[in-house]
Amino acid sequence: MGRRVGQLSGLLAFALALGRLGRLLEGGEETAPWQLILVASAFLGGVAWWLLSQLTSNRGVELSVFGAGAVLLVLRISVPSTLIAGFLPSTSTPGALGAEFDLAWRTIQTGIPPVEPFAGLLAVIAVGMWVGGALYTWGRTGGPNAAMFVPALVLYYQFAVFDRSGAGFGWMLLSTVALALAVMSLALERREETGRARDDKGRPLSRRSVTVAAAMASILGIVSIAVASSAADVVNEYGNAPWRRGDGLGPGPGSGVSYDGLVELRQRILNQSEVPLFTARFASDTPDEVNPYWKVDTLDAFDGVEWSRSDTTSRRYQSDSPVVDSENQYQGTTVEVLQTVQIQALNSVLAPTAGIPVEVQDPAEGVDSPRLASEFYAVGGVSLAVSGGLDRLDQYQIRTAVIDRTTDLGALATDGSGELSPIFSAAQAEGAFPYQPGPTAAGRASLDDRQRYLELPDNTPAGIGNRARVVTAGSSTDFEAAWMLQSWFRDQGNFEYSVEVSTGHDALILDDWLNDTTSTNYRTGYCEQFAAAMAVLARSLGIPSRVVWGFTPGEVDGNGVVTVRDTNAHAWVELWIEPYGWFPFDPTPRAEQTGFDSQPPSITAGLDPTVFLDDPEDNPTVVTVPPGIGPESLEELAPDTFDVGSGGTPRWWLIGLVVLVPLAGSIPVFKTWRRRRRLAMVRKGDITAAWDEIIDRLTDLGVDVSPAKTPVELARTTDQVLLPLAHSYASTIYGGRTGQAREVDLTGVEWWIQNNYESPQRLMAAFSLRSLLIRD
Repeated sequence: MGRRVGQLSGLLAFALALGRLGRLLEGGEETAPWQLILVASAFLGGVAWWLLSQLTSNRGVELSVFGAGAVLLVLRISVPSTLIAGFLPSTSTPGALGAEFDLAWRTIQTGIPPVEPFAGLLAVIAVGMWVGGALYTWGRTGGPNAAMFVPALVLYYQFAVFDRSGAGFGWMLLSTVALALAVMSLALERREETGRARDDKGRPLSRRSVTVAAAMASILGIVSIAVASSAADVVNEYGNAPWRRGDGLGPGPGSGVSYDGLVELRQRILNQSEVPLFTARFASDTPDEVNPYWKVDTLDAFDGVEWSRSDTTSRRYQSDSPVVDSENQYQGTTVEVLQTVQIQALNSVLAPTAGIPVEVQDPAEGVDSPRLASEFYAVGGVSLAVSGGLDRLDQYQIRTAVIDRTTDLGALATDGSGELSPIFSAAQAEGAFPYQPGPTAAGRASLDDRQRYLELPDNTPAGIGNRARVVTAGSSTDFEAAWMLQSWFRDQGNFEYSVEVSTGHDALILDDWLNDTTSTNYRTGYCEQFAAAMAVLARSLGIPSRVVWGFTPGEVDGNGVVTVRDTNAHAWVELWIEPYGWFPFDPTPRAEQTGFDSQPPSITAGLDPTVFLDDPEDNPTVVTVPPGIGPESLEELAPDTFDVGSGGTPRWWLIGLVVLVPLAGSIPVFKTWRRRRRLAMVRKGDITAAWDEIIDRLTDLGVDVSPAKTPVELARTTDQVLLPLAHSYASTIYGGRTGQAREVDLTGVEWWIQNNYESPQRLMAAFSLRSLLIRD
């Protein structure tokens, strides 16, 4: 039985590994049929090992031939065009193979899923499948049970580490089932060559208890799910990789600085360096005032801690179709900028662009390491990726649209009446806003899935929304509210930029960080926290938001070359402003004293919107909030406005309801089934079934049923009602007599239990695990 359970565990783990791999590799008509290749590799590995085991008993020969088969598999998948007669390496094979494996290694190190399943990467994974298939066959044909499931489980957990997107409860549950089956298989494993004890009729006695194995697997499953769920608050769900991670600095393949493409609310020290990541040169007709941020990726999904990208679809770039989706094309004033970028020490699959990508062009002739337009593909309708990732000295050329924020400020500040909205009108009257009402955008942006950009976790504390409403009280348009949020974060002295913050999973709880003066690192952090926090506050106000990560503009030398360094890594936000589309805001406070002086001046600098609000007596929605006020006091200030509440249900309640309660309920159900099975055996004359049922009942009730006592001794020390059954059982087992069991032998004792033990005792016994943990 143990071997059958091991087979089931191995097959389930293999299916999970393939499924998880499907989240890592790009699909589509133009991609290789990687699922078929990998399944075939596992199958052929198993067949090859079985054939070799039948043909030779020399393990050295067996391993050598099997290894040669693995090499041939790699060559056929990765560099088939260089092989002579389809299987013999040529002089060009080593170089082509090295290039494929170098690309595969860089993709494994720095790739942001989903990545293209190119030949070298498939060859690496196929070898793992080839070996896994052979080990499964070995375990099934006489080897240890562990060989059938350990390789597949290792592959699955490795792919789970690579997968940076949330997997959900289903994946965790299935992987836990596979692991529990593996433990059960090990507990049941038997060796044919070992001795076995037998009863008086020659039947082998069980050395392993199926009940014990099942109980061990169930306990392991419960603990695994509980630990995995609670560990989500301790360890980053996407792997323990910070937003910026150092993989080594300097030139050379595989070195450089890489980013994992997530923006967190958790605070961690970045320790950024001055190493140049890439350089760029703008076309000569670029206006001098153009000083754009460099966008890398846009994150629209928030799970309570991390911001990530929800749309991972990708398509090959084609010159006759737009790079980004229509909803990501700004409808206001833009300046087109042609830029040529050269990579220095940036490890990334995504390409930085100074603005919104419009067109990818082939670099000029003579470039040493050009990345052609055909090598690019659009990800999620907003970002640009490069096949195989970027390497040192790679060059690419892109034309982008840079939002002319200054030109559009008057139009953005105009309300539906065609006049400046109240705050900007008051600011203009005081000479603080030198812009006139502007015309409506020529086009009108359309946000098809608005709810997607408004989603917040169900357990988001009410204090966050309360704070957002306090900060933006008095605003009449989304642009005014966005302006007030950015000014509150960046220009009013409420927050402090610093990388000298306490780290750890509980170092930043957003509600406390914003509202509780005694919280750790109160309103102190760096760009990740400010951008993520402003995006959450905007969503609580009903304004669609997303987080953008990339780089601030960088440093321009006298020759017009822009150098972007590791210290320029940055995160900001984009809010949806009708009818223009996504408009950028940067809530991170300036901090020249800490060296963070590469950030451009804020468009809100010099204009504190709270100064230009209507008189509070005329505007009852305005609430003046002292700095650092906590959420408890917000209700006192405006009881009709705020609904202060706590967060949602803790994780352990979810675990209890979804996992522990059903498992606990299954215990009495199993015992009822066990009694019916034994009663059927009693009716056929099996006295041992009646005795086993009574012993289990007494065990669950807490009676001492020590195996040192004979059945008769146990009956005399417990109650005389057990003596008839004890004598029949003893004469059958120890006397070699043929006993005839009666149903009354079992029901009579059950009646005695019913009358001698109170209902609470019997209820506790029904849920007791004691009888399930003893040996058969």
